[in-house]
Amino acid sequence: MAKRCFVVQGFGKKTDYAQGKQFDLDASYEVIKEAVEDAGLECFRADELRGNALIDKVMYEQLLSADLVIADITTLNFNVAYELGVRFGLRPYATLVVGETGINFPFDVSHIYIHKYQHLGEDLGRREAQRFQDELTELVRNAVAEAKQDSPVYAFLPQLPENGFLSQTEPALVERRPVATEGSLREVVERAKAAMNDGRFDDAVNDWREARTMAGKDDYVVQQLALATYKSMRPDQATALHQAEETLEFLQPHRSFDPETLGLWAAVHKRLYELEGNAKSLDEAIFALERGFFVKQDYYTGINLAFMLDTKAATSLDDLKHELRAVARYIRRKVIEICHRARQAEALSGDEEYWILATLFEASVGLGDTAEADRWQAESEKAASADWMNETTQKQVMNLRALLS
Repeated sequence: MAKRCFVVQGFGKKTDYAQGKQFDLDASYEVIKEAVEDAGLECFRADELRGNALIDKVMYEQLLSADLVIADITTLNFNVAYELGVRFGLRPYATLVVGETGINFPFDVSHIYIHKYQHLGEDLGRREAQRFQDELTELVRNAVAEAKQDSPVYAFLPQLPENGFLSQTEPALVERRPVATEGSLREVVERAKAAMNDGRFDDAVNDWREARTMAGKDDYVVQQLALATYKSMRPDQATALHQAEETLEFLQPHRSFDPETLGLWAAVHKRLYELEGNAKSLDEAIFALERGFFVKQDYYTGINLAFMLDTKAATSLDDLKHELRAVARYIRRKVIEICHRARQAEALSGDEEYWILATLFEASVGLGDTAEADRWQAESEKAASADWMNETTQKQVMNLRALLS
């Protein structure tokens, strides 16, 4: 019977607020899972466990009985830290801690040896994924081969049972195996993602609602539910947007520094403004884009912020108009710097290259630099992998020129 590894980790896309970076933990998990399976162990994460059992009970059973636990503390997730502490209290050995390079780990955690890896963009780049996978496979083999103490709880409290609290007289608990069955959270989330990719947003809304019931207060699930809701345009576009707005309010966007939450809040209110012409919606979109840009410093949020500032300027009195347009120009200059840095990234897909070039085109138009605008327009048109990409950019630039005229 193969030994078992339980991975303690969030799922979906999560943000490290200190760095303003977003990480795709599902991509990280795939690398961890492959490494564990290469070492000869079965591998499970909480969202793969059976959905018809009390999730807390199953989680505690795995923290006690799993032959190995890997805790990924990349985004300093409170649930992950809590479960890691429980594992350290129950078992003196066979626990590995992994995390993103560059995270400012808290004082207590910094005393634990953390095996670091690096996201290149949202997920791991190919070479980094292979390096980390090879390293982790060897660590897993060593961790289960010998009972070497790695729990700081047992290191400082020698009066605890030598082998922890796993009783060798309870084989039923030890042999109980987690099963990824239909109805697990992971299965529901994958079904929801497939519906989104197929454009079946009504189905996606129902699946994300089910996932939200199972996952509780998970930000990623709430964000995806809001996204599917406004894209469904059911029963009509305005109602769908207001329902998405209500869903996002659960995440307290006015207090949030999560770029994904802020991006969705901006998108919903930008569309509400275009549909209803409500100045409050325009101000909400600008608020979210402004905060999101200064948190994440990405070209996509920045170029949209500049556009919305010019949108507000077009209906403002002269003094405010000049101020808003000056800020928009400043943002575009920052965006151009960000674009040039982004083009130097190691793992840049063709579509990413296009959107960077298209952003440079739009930014140059906004700054009135005709020569640069012509240059980036030509380069972006060559890089486009589909006609709709150029059409989208041309429509946006046309709207921008109308605002500035």
